[in-house]
Amino acid sequence: MATAKKTAPAKKTTAVATRSSGAVSVQDAMKAQLAKLADKTMPATGASIRITQDKQFALPDGTKTRDPLTLVIVDFQSMNRYYPNGFDKDNITPPVCAAIGEIPINLVPFDESPERQADTCKECPQNQWESDPKGGKGKACKNSRVLAVLPPDATDDTPMWTLTVSPTGIKSFDGYVNGLQSKLQSAPFMVTTQVFFDDSVDYPSLKFGDPALLEDASVFANRIDEANKLLTAPIDFSGYEAAVAKPVAKKSAGRVPVKPAGKAAVARR
Repeated sequence: MATAKKTAPAKKTTAVATRSSGAVSVQDAMKAQLAKLADKTMPATGASIRITQDKQFALPDGTKTRDPLTLVIVDFQSMNRYYPNGFDKDNITPPVCAAIGEIPINLVPFDESPERQADTCKECPQNQWESDPKGGKGKACKNSRVLAVLPPDATDDTPMWTLTVSPTGIKSFDGYVNGLQSKLQSAPFMVTTQVFFDDSVDYPSLKFGDPALLEDASVFANRIDEANKLLTAPIDFSGYEAAVAKPVAKKSAGRVPVKPAGKAAVARR
């Protein structure tokens, strides 16, 4: 009787990865990666030009100046913000209600606003003249214009900054923009604009003037969409929510759990 021969099992072969003999130095790798960073990242944008109480422009690069700024206004939006206890520059928190849009009379508060004051800004009691709790003829809700600006020599890669025009400067800004349209048949991005402080008042109020037509406004025209996205980005209200939810600790001899404040508690500024 024939006997079947046992066949030895095939040996498993293991593929072994081999490294290239050419080792890359740390310096070469660093140079190669640094060369790509400009294409892999975007320049910083959206930083704000701040206005100080002593009438200075605080630029995002850290410098301050009282001299007029020569800028190109790429685009602008209207913004309303309501702070029940007033805006505190030393303790900046989100507003309880806010709105951003192109047409001031058509603004609608963000759905995410912690405490929407009305369905529309037009009908809101906080947005009426003489509603300022401090008295006077002002509004409780602070109306402003927010501008996206660039220097006159900007390129496609120049970081775009924002500049907020407070309620006291709106009349000057709106009049300036309307004048560009009626007298020069120009939009703000087509001219350079001088931004300076009103010398007739003690507080920092902005004024606008001295438009000069640009020879080539194509750089600014091409960045209008970018400006619009920057200006209409939703406001982050999370800081307000965290402030409301944070319990206030009370001193006690014993270790007593701290309970959050009532439902309608609002963080003081």
